[in-house]
This record gives sequence, structure tokens and C-alpha cells, in this order.
Amino acid sequence: MRKAGLFATIVFAAILAMWGRNAIPAQDRYELKEPNGIAFSEIRGYETWQVIAVSRRTDVNELRTILGNPAMIAAYKSGIPGNGQPFPDGVKIVKIAWAEKQSPVFPAAWEPGELRRVEFIIKDAKRFPVTNGWGYARFVYDPKTATFSPWASDNPAFAQQCHQCHTIVKAKDFIFTNYPER
Repeated sequence: MRKAGLFATIVFAAILAMWGRNAIPAQDRYELKEPNGIAFSEIRGYETWQVIAVSRRTDVNELRTILGNPAMIAAYKSGIPGNGQPFPDGVKIVKIAWAEKQSPVFPAAWEPGELRRVEFIIKDAKRFPVTNGWGYARFVYDPKTATFSPWASDNPAFAQQCHQCHTIVKAKDFIFTNYPER
């Protein structure tokens, strides 16, 4: 009788765990939108885009991978922005930012830790005329809930703030990242 009671308890606990997991559906990040209208869905498939470069921000202890959609990679390969031409509409850059952590197996190296955010920039002169054709989005990741949220929801001037920094590289059509030799 004891074994039957233990078995029933285990089965009941498993059913409750499965029910609880199904009761709270995982977030569909592709449904998220910034107040400026840029949706996470505009970069669907970014995980497979080609790496443009990597960067490290020591002021915030972050490692970043910068990816480009095929149109962005083609633009870089054609010589933009070094040839003085602007990036065409349709190019997209994604930055994935992680907290940096020291490698436990090779202390001289740093590696990505906790995911912090996914940011992206889209060139569309008709949609974003105020920011020289560039639209900016940032989705902050919460590791406790495994969800993203639009950063600009707390900051309506987000796009202008991002673009203000990017004016430093106006001569490079407002893009900081170079396409390094491979």
C-alpha cells in the first residue's frame, strides 16, 4: 500500500508540474514593439545572421556580438561606408549584449555571461526621416523571468538619444561598426 501511495504522489506531482508549465506560456518576443513602431519581429532569424564584429564595453562590463542581415553584409562588401555611399534602405544590424565574465577554465579570457539585451538598427528613410533614415530599438532581457521588454517604454526620447550618439559617425552614415578583415 505504501508503494502505491508513493507512486500516486509522484504521478500527481508530475501532472501538477506539467500543468503549471503549460499554464504560463513562454513569451513570444516577436510580438514586442517599441513605442516608435519597431517590432522585434523585424529581425526574425537574426540568430543566423553573419557576424560583422565583436566589441567590449568596459564602462558597463559587456561583451557584444554585432550581426548583419544579408543586405548589410552585401553593403559592407561593396565598400559602404568607406566609399562615401550611404547604406541602402533595408539594412539591419543587431547587437546582442551579455555581461562579461572571466572564464573559469582559462582566467586570461572573458566570455559572455548573462544575456542583457538585444538592440538593433534598421535603415528606412521613409519611416525614420527625423533620425537620418535610421530606426533604433532595444529590448532588455530579464533573466529572472526569461522575458524581454522594450526599453523605450520607460524613455520616449530613446530614438533621438541613440541617434544623438550616432551623429559622431555621421561620415560613416551613422554606423560605428566597421567590417573588419577576415
